[in-house]
Amino acid sequence: MAHVLIVISWLGGGMNGAAISTQEFTSAERCEAARLALIEYAKARGYEETLRPICMQK
Repeated sequence: MAHVLIVISWLGGGMNGAAISTQEFTSAERCEAARLALIEYAKARGYEETLRPICMQK
């Protein structure tokens, strides 16, 4: 069953609105691994508050 990673990010600190992107994965585990990697990447750069990644079953 396919899973989709939905990423909502606020550009320009929320002044320019939200940007939404999606990526499809073949399993929940792969989707969750990508979500966690994205969170770690955002934390390392100090912008985790502007990013909301969510995994959902398709």
